Amino acid sequence: MKLPVISRLQQSDKLVKKLLFLLVCLSFDTMAQADTSGIAKVNYDGDWQKQKIVSGIYYLRDKSYTLTLEKILEFPKNFVFKRANGDAPTFWANGHPYWFKFQMKNSTKITQTFVIDLPIPLYDEGMLFLVEKNKIIHQQFLSWDTPQLDRPIKHRNFIFPFTLQGNQEVTCYIKLRKEVGSIWIPVNIWEREAFDYYYYSSDYHIWGFVTGILLFVVFFSFLLLFAFKDMLYFYYGVYVLMALGFICTTQGYFIRFYVDGSFGVAGNRVRYVCSLLFLIAGLLFIRKYLRWDLIKNLFFRYTTWVLIGTLVVMIIFLYVDHLFLKDHLFHAYSSLVGNILSLIFWIPTLYVIFGAIYCIIIRHFPKEAMYFLLANTPITFIVFHSALSNYEVLNGSRVVEIEYFAGAFILEIVGLMVLLAYRLKAMQDTSEKLFLEKTIAQQQRTEAILEAEEKERVRIARDLHDGIGQMIAAARMALGNFLSKKKVENEDIQNSLDLLEESIKEIREISHNMMPGALTKLGLSTALKQFVNKINALGGLQIDLQIIGIKERLSEKVETMLYRVVQEVLNNIIRHADATKVNIELVKHESELILVIEDNGKGFNINELQNQGVGIKNITTRVEYLNGSVNFDSALGRGTSVIVEIPLASTK
Repeated sequence: MKLPVISRLQQSDKLVKKLLFLLVCLSFDTMAQADTSGIAKVNYDGDWQKQKIVSGIYYLRDKSYTLTLEKILEFPKNFVFKRANGDAPTFWANGHPYWFKFQMKNSTKITQTFVIDLPIPLYDEGMLFLVEKNKIIHQQFLSWDTPQLDRPIKHRNFIFPFTLQGNQEVTCYIKLRKEVGSIWIPVNIWEREAFDYYYYSSDYHIWGFVTGILLFVVFFSFLLLFAFKDMLYFYYGVYVLMALGFICTTQGYFIRFYVDGSFGVAGNRVRYVCSLLFLIAGLLFIRKYLRWDLIKNLFFRYTTWVLIGTLVVMIIFLYVDHLFLKDHLFHAYSSLVGNILSLIFWIPTLYVIFGAIYCIIIRHFPKEAMYFLLANTPITFIVFHSALSNYEVLNGSRVVEIEYFAGAFILEIVGLMVLLAYRLKAMQDTSEKLFLEKTIAQQQRTEAILEAEEKERVRIARDLHDGIGQMIAAARMALGNFLSKKKVENEDIQNSLDLLEESIKEIREISHNMMPGALTKLGLSTALKQFVNKINALGGLQIDLQIIGIKERLSEKVETMLYRVVQEVLNNIIRHADATKVNIELVKHESELILVIEDNGKGFNINELQNQGVGIKNITTRVEYLNGSVNFDSALGRGTSVIVEIPLASTK
C-alpha cells in the first residue's frame, strides 16, 4: 500500500525543509532580470597604488528581513544575485537588508592584509563574510552604535580588515541594513599598509580644511553682522554653521558624544535633526537675501513659513518619539517616516531653486537671484543626482560622496561670499552716493543761506547807511540850521542834537560792520587791519594781527567768510572770554590758508563744545562752506585757540 503524499513528505524531513524554504524564497524578487553571467572579481597582484575601487558588484534584496548567508550558500540557485550598475550602487531600501558579493584573490605568493572601506558611518547594520569553498571562514559585524574601542579599526566608517594567504581566493559577502532611506555602497579595498599611511592623514587633513573654512566663514559673517547690523549676515552665518553640523553628523564625527542620545535623540537621528536645521537656515537665508518678504505674491509670503513650520514639526516629532515613546513610532512606521523625510529633504530644495528663477522672471533682485543659482549649481547637481539615484532612476555614483558634497558646498559659500561682498559694495556705493548727494544738497543749502545772509547784510547796511542814516543826518542838519537861524541856545535841544549825531555814528558803524567798505574795495587784509584797529582803539583788549603771504586778492567768497569767522571769534572773546590779549595769524601757503586765533582768556570745557551756542555753530558752518576744517583747543583757565584750515584749490 502506497503512503499518501503528505505521509511521504513527513518521512523525508530534508525534503520538507527544502520545499518549505522554496516557498519562502518566492518572497524575493531576485529571479527576474538577473545577470548570472559572472561575478565581480578583484585581483591583487602586488601593484596597487593605494586602493582598488570595486565596480560591477552583485546584489540581492532581502524582502523577508530574515535571510542568512547559510541559506544563501545552501540554496544558491534560489537566491540569484543581480549585477548592480554604477561604481557606487544605490537602492531605495526602506528598511530592507541588502546583500552584496564579489570575489577577491591574492595573486601574490605572500600573505597580505587588506581593508574593505565603506564610507557609510550611520548604517544600522553592516556585516562582512569571507567564504571559501562554500564555507564561511571569517565574519565581522559593525553598526553606527558600535563603540570605536570595540571596532577592529578605530574609525567612524565601516572598515573591515581581513588577511589572505598567497594565491588564496575568497568570495566576499557584505550585508547592509538601514532602517530609513536608501542604501549606498561604494566599496574600496586597500592594502593595510597603504591604508594606515594614507587614509588617516588625508581624512583628517581634508575634513580639517573643510571645517576650518566653514568656521572662518561663520566668524566672518558674524563680524559683518556686528559691523553693519544687517540680519542677512546672521542668517548666512547660521546657514553655514548648520551646514557644518550636517556634514559632521553625516560623516559620523563626534558620534561618541551623542551615541547614547545625549542630544535628545538617538545617535544616528542627530543627522536628521541637523539636516532639518540646515534646511531651515537655508530657507531663512534665501528669504532674506532675495527679499521674498517684499514680493506681492502671497505664495512666497506664506509657503516659506509653511515649509519651515513643517521642518520644525518633524524635529519635534523626532524628539518626542525618542524622549517619550522610546522611538516606537520611528521603528513601527519606518517606511512612512523614510518617505516623509525624503520629501521634506527635497521639496525645500526645489522650492528655493524655482523661487530664485521666479525672482529672475519678475525682475525682483534678478542679479542676486542669477548669481545665487550659479553659486548653487554644483551642489544642486549633487543633490538631484542623489535624489534620482536613491529612487534608482539613475545609476549610483560616487559623485554623491560627502567629500564631493563638501567641495560643492565650499564652492557655494565662496560664491555666496562673493555675492555678499558684491552686495556690501553695492550698499556702500549707494550709501556713499546718498551721503554725497546729501552733502551736496546740504552744502548748496548752506551756500544759499550764507549768500542770502550776505545779501541781506548788504541790503540792511545800505538801507541803514543810505536810508535811515541819511534821514537822521538830514533831520540833525535841519534842526541845527533852525537853531542857528533863531539863535536859540537850549540845553535839551543841544543834547538831542548830540544824540542824533551819536545815532548817525552808530548807524554808520553798524553798517560798516555788516558790510565793511574796505573788504569789498581793498580786500581781506586791509579790512581785518581796520577792524582790529577799531577794537584796539577802544582799549581793554589788545589784538596783535599778522598776515603772511597774502599779496593779492582772494576770492570774494573766501574773503567774506574768513572776515565773518574773525568777527564771530572776536565777538565771542569780547563777550565770554575775559581776555586781555589776542593773537591773530593769517598765513597763506601754496594750497591752503591757515587762520590761528589765540586768547589768554578763561577758556572753556572742550567736551561741552556742542553746547557753546550759536557762535560756534556759525563759525563751523562758514568753514565747512569753504570745504575747510576748524579745530577748537581750550581748557578752563588756559585760554582758547581756534585753528582754521581752508584749502585754496576747492574754493576757487
